[in-house]
Amino acid sequence: MFEAARTTLTQRGDVSTGWSMGWKVNFWARMQDGNHAYQLLTEQLHLRSGAGGNSGEGGGTYPNLLDAHPPFQIDGNFGCTAGLAELLVQSHDGVIDLLPALPAAWPTGAVTGLVARGGYVVDLAWNQGKITRVRISSRLGGNCRVRVHSPVVAAGRLKLRPAQGDNSNPFYETSVVKPPLVSAQTTAKQPALAPSVVYDFPTQAGQAYELKAQ
Repeated sequence: MFEAARTTLTQRGDVSTGWSMGWKVNFWARMQDGNHAYQLLTEQLHLRSGAGGNSGEGGGTYPNLLDAHPPFQIDGNFGCTAGLAELLVQSHDGVIDLLPALPAAWPTGAVTGLVARGGYVVDLAWNQGKITRVRISSRLGGNCRVRVHSPVVAAGRLKLRPAQGDNSNPFYETSVVKPPLVSAQTTAKQPALAPSVVYDFPTQAGQAYELKAQ
């Protein structure tokens, strides 16, 4: 199903404006293809003057930073902003995924204040594509499950344990997906996903927890 979605996106193509561009940035982030999503973000930020033949018919962004979809379409602003966040933190499949789709153009950086499902606020920094530190502040408490793509250890008194079974946090209940129907004449391709490790740790409301590079 993952590869089928990728094929659909590829056949649909990249050229788009407004709400469509916002969706595509998010879709490619969910595909863990940060470079493709980044390419679309740069196309969305292509400067359009809004005058003459440069009115934004082909997409882009006006000087006032509104999405160039004449006269403008705020979906492009909101959608691409959401997609940018999804390159760095996702929390849609029962886990907080840290740097799930980091573009090669951002090898080193930091971000603060990204909010994940369940009332978790994530601050993180990375170097050469690998996490250097993470601070997760819990607003509501409950089990925190994180996925990392580079080795980390707990800081302070925090203890990590390998995740097992379903996430007990009710905000991270995942939907049951029925097995897809696959034609016997088709060779289903399995997705090539980046290696990762998933950990659990308990949290209390109002407390913050830190991880660091191993």
